Amino acid sequence: MSRIFRSKTRVRIPTHLSITEATLLDNPAPISPSKIIFEEALSGRTISYGEFNALVKRGAAWLRQDLALKPGQVVSVISSSCIDYVIAVHSVWWAGGVVSLINDSLSATEIAYGIQLVKPDYIVVGSSASAKLAKSLSLSGPASSDIKIIALVESHSQWPSWPRLDVGGNLHEIEAHSFANGDNRQVPAAIILSSGTTGHPKAVVLSHYNLIAVNYQLRADNPDNWRSDMREVFFPPLSHVYALYVAITGAPWLGYYVCLMPRFELETYCRLLSERKATLARLVPPVAKMLAESPVTRRYTYPALEYFTCSAAPLSVGLLLSAVFPGVKLCQSMFLYKSITIHYLTANANRALAYGCTEASGACVQSGTRDKDMPLNATGKLIANAEMRFIDSTGDDVGDGAPGEITLRGPHIMMGYLGDPKATREHILDGGWYKTGDIGYLDAQGFLFVSGRIKDIIKSNGFQVSPLELEEILVRHPLVKEAAVQGVWSERSATDLLRAYIVPENPLTKAGRDREEAARSVAEFVASQVAGYKQLKGGVVFVDSLPKSPTGKLLRRLLKDIDDTGFTHPQAKL
Repeated sequence: MSRIFRSKTRVRIPTHLSITEATLLDNPAPISPSKIIFEEALSGRTISYGEFNALVKRGAAWLRQDLALKPGQVVSVISSSCIDYVIAVHSVWWAGGVVSLINDSLSATEIAYGIQLVKPDYIVVGSSASAKLAKSLSLSGPASSDIKIIALVESHSQWPSWPRLDVGGNLHEIEAHSFANGDNRQVPAAIILSSGTTGHPKAVVLSHYNLIAVNYQLRADNPDNWRSDMREVFFPPLSHVYALYVAITGAPWLGYYVCLMPRFELETYCRLLSERKATLARLVPPVAKMLAESPVTRRYTYPALEYFTCSAAPLSVGLLLSAVFPGVKLCQSMFLYKSITIHYLTANANRALAYGCTEASGACVQSGTRDKDMPLNATGKLIANAEMRFIDSTGDDVGDGAPGEITLRGPHIMMGYLGDPKATREHILDGGWYKTGDIGYLDAQGFLFVSGRIKDIIKSNGFQVSPLELEEILVRHPLVKEAAVQGVWSERSATDLLRAYIVPENPLTKAGRDREEAARSVAEFVASQVAGYKQLKGGVVFVDSLPKSPTGKLLRRLLKDIDDTGFTHPQAKL
């Protein structure tokens, strides 16, 4: 018999609205058309709620009338963070299309893989990725020749450019795509690349219902966490599910202010936190470490700041943060998996955390100032309409209070993995239960504790990295016979860094130039094919053999016990 844990909060989630209708036409409270909701950190460009809506409608009309976009067609967006990125996404939704979000920091090869997986009909590309897109398209094969390319901001001799409001044209406003006579639960709205369990990224398909649901669930569970008066400076990539519900849909739905940073720079970030009177700051551990240790932080005051959030890894600088930001209370979980988030709250406030993943459209567990008695290493309680079970390796429910694999069900759970029914069946059990791969349990008060991970995914600088993906690249290097990749904790960087353990094709000298040059060659080979966060910044270790079971299976848990005297990559800094 299943032991199902349910949130006590319920909210009605509409099935007749598209995500654009729910976000722009069904706001919880009226939003002044003149209220600024987005600003670009570098250019200083701002846009009001009214201007945003007008540009979304114009973009949708242009896509339908000039570029012949049909409902259901897929539009990939590959760009750094900017206002036009968010406008483009909503324009696609308004016109009835499906958005595919691809990180612009990926290598040309990785972008090509995403294109092959998603098979978009259109690609909207920003300047940060336009130069490498041509190579990505050539690597994608003949099918990519039919893709229509749109330049997001700047003009391009070969590509049409995204329209501005003041540009002429014979565009007739179109109605927002709707499900008034349909059902939004079975219609894709967004495709996001996720590391999945092993191997290459998987394409997570989220429906209109999923995207509407996660916003409704989070706000219904804790309105204090989701308010129209929130102000933040947001630097995570807009291609991440975190940005999808925080910035792309949450900001225009509730009308709160978001300053978009295309890349992190400490001085600019601190200045904007101060000048823009940010009420919260979403961090990753390396950024939190910089804030705690750099004298730059102390050059500014932060009069409106209420709390920090820090996600993805254990954080060892909480006490330093407390000294820089007096009254900050530390809440640190020893084990953080998927998208667990730690929050640091200022005086007279309590800690708040969250737990979630791409397959659950974002956060599915959260807490806030209401949870005065939450244990230090808990992550919060289930959001509205969410359900949870804990199962063993056979799929049976574990006993009350015993740890088991966390499985989730609710309106926020994905439709499945695009083009991969096998993976979908493996991860979504009968009854709609999604297997997270994380181990945890609920205490008597309903707080979730996460204590381990089944999956091999490595968290580095807030990103999930599949070791198998890197190992497949490594074995193509002529010096490499076998390879294994593991995360190693760096106090200096306050995150896990990626380290490769290599069995060479031919013996190397124990020390000296031969070994150093081999390590550098391997690291540079990987760096040439992957994004920056996937590079081997934890170094390269040459070994005689890798730890394996009698059947030949790699024993990853034993990699940490390998003597690292063979650690030779001179650029690695732990």
